[in-house]
Amino acid sequence: KYEVYRSTSKSGTYSLLKTLTGTSLTNTSAAADTTYYYKVKAIHSNSAANSAYSSVVSCTCGLPKPEVTVTNVASTGKIKLTWNEIEGAQSYKVYRSTDGSSYSLLKTTTSTSLTNTSAETGKTYYYKVRSVGADGSKSDFSSVVSRACDLPRPEVSVSNVASTGKPKLTWN
Repeated sequence: KYEVYRSTSKSGTYSLLKTLTGTSLTNTSAAADTTYYYKVKAIHSNSAANSAYSSVVSCTCGLPKPEVTVTNVASTGKIKLTWNEIEGAQSYKVYRSTDGSSYSLLKTTTSTSLTNTSAETGKTYYYKVRSVGADGSKSDFSSVVSRACDLPRPEVSVSNVASTGKPKLTWN
């Protein structure tokens, strides 16, 4: 089996992260934007035959990519994007395309949602989002989502026609 040790400093104290029989490990408890140092030791049933520690390797835990959903705001028809909050993210960069291949930055925001108020009715837009850490590190892009901008919902009012008492509907 193998023992995997981890530290947040190359010359710091290493703690046993996990003992396993396989030859790979994903550090699921790693925090975003944190650098970790690792070393591995092969363990034999006869402890006198255990290996020395491997060379120390390091890796900075990256930011995960956001998971984006897209809807239309009923009252305006505009496209609204929402995504999950990413631990360690300081902001999010939202990119937009009209053809699904050429993207430009639409907005940088600290929020986990954005309404594309400049979207034109009937036009389809493509979006992708990435998280940005305090040190400027960036996640991979989210999966691309697309949506057409809808017409806004009509605003309806009702009144009675004075001469007949019948209902009269009007809308914008």
